[in-house]
Amino acid sequence: AKLEGANVYVTTMESRQDDYMKTMGVKCLPLAPSKWLHKLKGKMDIVIDNTCFDSYDSSWKALNSKGLLVCTGMTSIYSFQDFGVSTGGCACDAFGDIRDYQAKWAAIKARYMMSQTKFHDLWESFQNDPKKYQQELKYLCFLVESGTLKPRIAERVSIEEVPDAQRYLETGKANGTIVCLP
Repeated sequence: AKLEGANVYVTTMESRQDDYMKTMGVKCLPLAPSKWLHKLKGKMDIVIDNTCFDSYDSSWKALNSKGLLVCTGMTSIYSFQDFGVSTGGCACDAFGDIRDYQAKWAAIKARYMMSQTKFHDLWESFQNDPKKYQQELKYLCFLVESGTLKPRIAERVSIEEVPDAQRYLETGKANGTIVCLP
């Protein structure tokens, strides 16, 4: 988008992320919508929201009258409470993890109630067409093996460390991907 002349904005949690994103020519905004929405409300042509910070509300409000919101994830429902503070655990009650219900509600809202919105559930897509993803994975492996794609590895962990690594990834502080070693 930047190469085509678009103004690109990202929200980040910390200055280390800002520094990296700025090297790509994008403008960094704080994670909390209360700190940026008043400046951008109604001005964006497209918003890609992969965290669902506030059930997609701030992203939707940032759209102009012909804009499009693309919803691709809900990690913040499981990671953040009160604009950026890690919950550090399960929000469970007698009916299970309440965050599962919040995620389902956000998906229903994005799919059926918010105009100008497209919702894409990666896990659902994978389940519906696993052969497509097998082919894409093979291609990605080819790109890595040929040196065309060089993934940034933040950390290597054992299988026992996977739960901690997942929690770390969800904080947004990992500078790259985490690899599980056999």
